[in-house]
Amino acid sequence: MLSYSEALDLLNCYGKDAAWIRHCRAVSRVAERLSIAMTPNHPLDAEFLRVGALLHDIGRYKTHDPVMHGVEGYHLLTGLGHHREAFICASHVFCGMPQAEAVSYGLPEQDFLPRSLEERLVPLIDSVVEVDRPTTLEERMLSIYRRYQGRGPFLERMERAAVTARGLLRDLNSEFGISLEQLAKEALE
Repeated sequence: MLSYSEALDLLNCYGKDAAWIRHCRAVSRVAERLSIAMTPNHPLDAEFLRVGALLHDIGRYKTHDPVMHGVEGYHLLTGLGHHREAFICASHVFCGMPQAEAVSYGLPEQDFLPRSLEERLVPLIDSVVEVDRPTTLEERMLSIYRRYQGRGPFLERMERAAVTARGLLRDLNSEFGISLEQLAKEALE
Protein backbone atom coordinates (compact mmCIF):
# COMPACT_ATOMS: atom_id res chain seq x y z
CA MET A 1 0.00 0.00 0.00
CA LEU A 2 1.14 3.53 -0.72
CA SER A 3 2.02 5.77 2.20
CA TYR A 4 0.33 9.14 2.37
CA SER A 5 3.58 10.84 1.41
CA GLU A 6 4.01 8.58 -1.65
CA ALA A 7 0.38 9.18 -2.65
CA LEU A 8 0.85 12.93 -2.34
CA ASP A 9 3.95 12.75 -4.55
CA LEU A 10 1.98 10.74 -7.12
CA LEU A 11 -0.92 13.20 -7.03
CA ASN A 12 1.44 16.14 -7.47
CA CYS A 13 3.26 14.38 -10.32
CA TYR A 14 0.07 13.76 -12.30
CA GLY A 15 -1.89 16.76 -11.11
CA LYS A 16 0.87 19.34 -11.40
CA ASP A 17 -0.89 22.60 -10.50
CA ALA A 18 -4.36 21.53 -11.68
CA ALA A 19 -7.33 22.84 -9.72
CA TRP A 20 -8.75 19.34 -9.19
CA ILE A 21 -5.96 18.40 -6.79
CA ARG A 22 -7.41 20.93 -4.30
CA HIS A 23 -10.52 18.74 -4.24
CA CYS A 24 -8.47 15.58 -3.64
CA ARG A 25 -6.62 17.21 -0.76
CA ALA A 26 -9.87 18.46 0.78
CA VAL A 27 -11.47 15.02 0.55
CA SER A 28 -8.38 13.59 2.23
CA ARG A 29 -8.59 16.17 5.06
CA VAL A 30 -12.19 15.15 5.71
CA ALA A 31 -11.15 11.47 5.60
CA GLU A 32 -8.50 12.14 8.22
CA ARG A 33 -11.00 13.93 10.48
CA LEU A 34 -13.53 11.11 9.99
CA SER A 35 -10.99 8.43 10.86
CA ILE A 36 -10.17 10.24 14.10
CA ALA A 37 -13.89 10.42 14.97
CA MET A 38 -14.51 6.75 14.14
CA THR A 39 -11.39 5.07 15.53
CA PRO A 40 -12.48 4.89 19.18
CA ASN A 41 -15.59 2.91 18.19
CA HIS A 42 -14.54 1.04 15.07
CA PRO A 43 -11.23 -0.28 13.76
CA LEU A 44 -10.39 1.60 10.61
CA ASP A 45 -7.33 1.69 8.37
CA ALA A 46 -6.90 5.46 8.65
CA GLU A 47 -3.85 5.60 6.36
CA PHE A 48 -5.63 3.68 3.59
CA LEU A 49 -8.69 5.91 3.95
CA ARG A 50 -6.54 9.06 3.65
CA VAL A 51 -4.59 7.67 0.68
CA GLY A 52 -7.73 6.44 -1.11
CA ALA A 53 -9.40 9.81 -0.56
CA LEU A 54 -6.32 11.62 -1.84
CA LEU A 55 -6.07 9.54 -5.03
CA HIS A 56 -9.76 8.89 -5.82
CA ASP A 57 -9.79 11.48 -8.66
CA ILE A 58 -6.25 11.04 -9.98
CA GLY A 59 -7.71 9.96 -13.34
CA ARG A 60 -8.64 13.60 -13.89
CA TYR A 61 -5.08 14.08 -15.13
CA LYS A 62 -6.41 12.51 -18.34
CA THR A 63 -10.15 13.32 -18.43
CA HIS A 64 -12.80 15.23 -16.52
CA ASP A 65 -15.55 12.92 -17.68
CA PRO A 66 -17.67 12.11 -14.61
CA VAL A 67 -17.24 8.35 -15.09
CA MET A 68 -14.11 7.90 -17.14
CA HIS A 69 -11.87 9.75 -14.66
CA GLY A 70 -12.46 6.81 -12.32
CA VAL A 71 -11.61 4.34 -15.07
CA GLU A 72 -8.45 6.25 -16.03
CA GLY A 73 -7.38 6.43 -12.39
CA TYR A 74 -7.92 2.69 -12.10
CA HIS A 75 -5.79 2.00 -15.18
CA LEU A 76 -3.04 4.39 -14.06
CA LEU A 77 -2.73 3.03 -10.53
CA THR A 78 -3.07 -0.61 -11.60
CA GLY A 79 -0.28 -0.05 -14.10
CA LEU A 80 1.87 1.33 -11.29
CA GLY A 81 1.10 -1.72 -9.11
CA HIS A 82 -1.21 0.04 -6.63
CA HIS A 83 -4.22 -2.26 -6.88
CA ARG A 84 -6.06 -1.33 -3.66
CA GLU A 85 -5.88 2.36 -4.44
CA ALA A 86 -6.84 1.69 -8.08
CA PHE A 87 -9.99 -0.11 -6.92
CA ILE A 88 -11.07 3.03 -5.04
CA CYS A 89 -10.70 5.13 -8.21
CA ALA A 90 -13.14 2.88 -10.06
CA SER A 91 -15.49 2.05 -7.19
CA HIS A 92 -16.02 5.63 -6.03
CA VAL A 93 -17.88 6.35 -9.29
CA PHE A 94 -21.63 5.95 -8.64
CA CYS A 95 -20.76 4.58 -5.16
CA GLY A 96 -19.81 1.41 -7.02
CA MET A 97 -20.53 -0.41 -10.27
CA PRO A 98 -21.62 -4.00 -10.81
CA GLN A 99 -19.60 -6.06 -13.28
CA ALA A 100 -21.70 -5.49 -16.42
CA GLU A 101 -21.68 -1.73 -15.93
CA ALA A 102 -17.96 -1.68 -15.12
CA VAL A 103 -17.14 -3.68 -18.27
CA SER A 104 -19.19 -1.26 -20.38
CA TYR A 105 -16.77 1.48 -19.29
CA GLY A 106 -13.65 -0.56 -20.06
CA LEU A 107 -12.94 -2.01 -16.63
CA PRO A 108 -12.09 -5.69 -16.02
CA GLU A 109 -14.84 -8.27 -15.66
CA GLN A 110 -15.54 -7.92 -11.96
CA ASP A 111 -17.74 -5.96 -9.61
CA PHE A 112 -16.40 -2.58 -8.59
CA LEU A 113 -18.59 -2.32 -5.52
CA PRO A 114 -16.95 -0.93 -2.38
CA ARG A 115 -16.32 -3.81 0.01
CA SER A 116 -14.41 -2.46 2.98
CA LEU A 117 -15.56 0.35 5.22
CA GLU A 118 -12.78 2.55 3.86
CA GLU A 119 -13.87 1.87 0.26
CA ARG A 120 -17.47 2.77 1.15
CA LEU A 121 -16.42 5.96 2.92
CA VAL A 122 -14.39 7.51 0.08
CA PRO A 123 -17.33 8.15 -2.31
CA LEU A 124 -19.40 9.31 0.63
CA ILE A 125 -16.77 11.84 1.70
CA ASP A 126 -16.41 12.89 -1.94
CA SER A 127 -20.15 13.62 -1.99
CA VAL A 128 -19.88 16.26 0.75
CA VAL A 129 -16.96 18.20 -0.75
CA GLU A 130 -17.56 20.59 -3.66
CA VAL A 131 -14.14 21.46 -5.06
CA ASP A 132 -12.47 22.26 -1.70
CA ARG A 133 -15.49 23.46 0.26
CA PRO A 134 -17.91 21.56 2.47
CA THR A 135 -21.38 20.96 1.12
CA THR A 136 -24.32 18.68 1.71
CA LEU A 137 -25.10 15.61 -0.35
CA GLU A 138 -28.25 17.29 -1.67
CA GLU A 139 -26.39 20.46 -2.70
CA ARG A 140 -23.70 18.37 -4.38
CA MET A 141 -26.32 16.40 -6.32
CA LEU A 142 -27.98 19.63 -7.48
CA SER A 143 -24.60 20.88 -8.67
CA ILE A 144 -24.05 17.67 -10.62
CA TYR A 145 -27.55 17.84 -12.13
CA ARG A 146 -26.90 21.40 -13.31
CA ARG A 147 -23.44 20.61 -14.65
CA TYR A 148 -24.56 17.57 -16.64
CA GLN A 149 -27.98 18.78 -17.70
CA GLY A 150 -29.07 16.98 -20.86
CA ARG A 151 -27.15 13.78 -20.08
CA GLY A 152 -30.25 11.81 -19.10
CA PRO A 153 -28.82 8.29 -18.64
CA PHE A 154 -25.89 9.61 -16.61
CA LEU A 155 -28.20 11.66 -14.37
CA GLU A 156 -30.55 8.72 -13.88
CA ARG A 157 -27.58 6.64 -12.75
CA MET A 158 -26.44 9.47 -10.48
CA GLU A 159 -29.83 9.48 -8.80
CA ARG A 160 -29.43 5.78 -7.98
CA ALA A 161 -25.97 6.57 -6.60
CA ALA A 162 -27.49 9.37 -4.51
CA VAL A 163 -29.96 6.90 -2.99
CA THR A 164 -27.02 4.69 -1.99
CA ALA A 165 -25.13 7.67 -0.55
CA ARG A 166 -28.17 8.83 1.44
CA GLY A 167 -28.42 5.38 3.00
CA LEU A 168 -24.72 5.37 3.86
CA LEU A 169 -24.99 8.82 5.44
CA ARG A 170 -27.91 7.61 7.58
CA ASP A 171 -25.96 4.49 8.58
CA LEU A 172 -22.91 6.54 9.55
CA ASN A 173 -25.08 8.77 11.69
CA SER A 174 -27.05 5.97 13.35
CA GLU A 175 -24.12 3.56 13.90
CA PHE A 176 -21.44 6.05 14.90
CA GLY A 177 -23.35 9.23 15.76
CA ILE A 178 -21.39 11.10 13.09
CA SER A 179 -22.84 13.70 10.75
CA LEU A 180 -20.41 13.59 7.84
CA GLU A 181 -21.76 16.85 6.46
CA GLN A 182 -21.03 18.60 9.79
CA LEU A 183 -17.65 16.93 10.07
CA ALA A 184 -16.72 18.12 6.54
CA LYS A 185 -17.73 21.63 7.50
CA GLU A 186 -15.51 21.53 10.58
CA ALA A 187 -12.57 20.05 8.66
CA LEU A 188 -12.68 22.49 5.75
CA GLU A 189 -13.74 25.83 7.23
